[in-house]
Amino acid sequence: MQVRKGSARGSPHAFIFTFLVLFLAFHPALCRPGYGAISKRDTATSNQEGGIGPAAIPGQSEAESPIPGLEVSLTQVKTPSSSPPVVTVTVTNRNSFPVTLLTYDSPVDRAALRLGIVLVTPEGAAGPLELPRIQFRRVWPPGPEQLVTLAPGARTSSEIEFDDGIFDDPAQLRGAKVVVKGRWKAVWKMVKEDIGRASLDDPDGNPDAYQGEFQSDELVMVV
Repeated sequence: MQVRKGSARGSPHAFIFTFLVLFLAFHPALCRPGYGAISKRDTATSNQEGGIGPAAIPGQSEAESPIPGLEVSLTQVKTPSSSPPVVTVTVTNRNSFPVTLLTYDSPVDRAALRLGIVLVTPEGAAGPLELPRIQFRRVWPPGPEQLVTLAPGARTSSEIEFDDGIFDDPAQLRGAKVVVKGRWKAVWKMVKEDIGRASLDDPDGNPDAYQGEFQSDELVMVV
């Protein structure tokens, strides 16, 4: 029986396969991020892009937050001479313990109408008006006059005057829906005399201070 010797040359398929393996292994363009190579990336940035919020401050839990126990309500001051219209914003402490509020950018900030936290939607409009805003330079750290302590069940109020200098057409207020919406910069579960200096200096990074959203009930203006 005659034995047939194998060819010294590899098959064309084997040659092509070897070429592809070497090409994929050493071609630099395929080793840049996004093509299978692992690249380092800032975790915080990646989480923000993915819609993941920052981690909670150590020592805090949502169950302990006093913010859900803060009720924000609106009432219109109705007097024969109330022109321009005036709305009273009230924050009531529904918690079983005292809380202290930082008034900056809060519902009871006296500059609320200029801060963008008062949403005014004219009757029949699809969305709120674009009201002019002002950036304020705040005293920091805040002093005692910027802090309000509320005992359980207590409340604090502030008035918003809807003056003609902000609204091009005062008739827009007739039947308009008003909501106060924003974010608490700092809320403490203690009286203001017990707040430490470090917590006042940096409430965002201190476990004694809480931040979170607020939103009032909806008020329909009578003009």
